[in-house]
Amino acid sequence: MKFRFDNGLIWISLGLKYEGKPIEIANCILDTGSATTAIDIDFVDFNYRKPAFIRRLCGLGGGIQEVACQRIDKLVIDKTDMRNVEIEFGDIVSGLGINGFVGNDILSRFSFNVDFSKQKIDMTLQK
Repeated sequence: MKFRFDNGLIWISLGLKYEGKPIEIANCILDTGSATTAIDIDFVDFNYRKPAFIRRLCGLGGGIQEVACQRIDKLVIDKTDMRNVEIEFGDIVSGLGINGFVGNDILSRFSFNVDFSKQKIDMTLQK
């Protein structure tokens, strides 16, 4: 999978299926400093009737926000599908244009190699 390296961050696109609707989301970052994965809530037609629980995110800059965590139909990174994954939805878009981030809850499922010179990541889902 190709990535963009900008402002010290690894930028990727990902796909998800939420409430049966496929959605492509550009400008997400791989964030090994985050325990969880979150997407800006404005990218989905959020179902407030679907079971969810509230989590509080605490950023390194001291920012705190509450997000709604829900199970989605599918998360797609490169060509790898993960079904019935829980992700968080909140006000994620930042001044840097980050639409979401993939945290260690998802990254820990993979073995991956990052080649910065070729701006390529090889990711293999662990079985």
